[in-house]
Amino acid sequence: MTSDERPDVSAGMDPLGDIVLTVRGDGNGNAPDYELPPTVPLAKAAEVLDMDPEDALVQARAGLFPERVIDVGDEPGVKFSVPVTPLIRRVGLDRVREVLRPAE
Repeated sequence: MTSDERPDVSAGMDPLGDIVLTVRGDGNGNAPDYELPPTVPLAKAAEVLDMDPEDALVQARAGLFPERVIDVGDEPGVKFSVPVTPLIRRVGLDRVREVLRPAE
């Protein structure tokens, strides 16, 4: 799936009861369906976007990261997560899958 295709993304539960994103192909290709986490650590998001993790952290702290970040943890400005859906829309499902679910 390329970044110009529009997959259908919705929330669901996996068999273990964890919340996941259910990603379905847009019908224009033969992309299979996937389950992905709703958010990823900032370092993983940086990898998806081909960014240096340290630069990503600086940008997140300054409010300049290319996607919305969520400040998580007990110490503000130290640990961030990034929603997966905007990453899929920005770079495409294949790239997000490549980083988050490497070939087994």
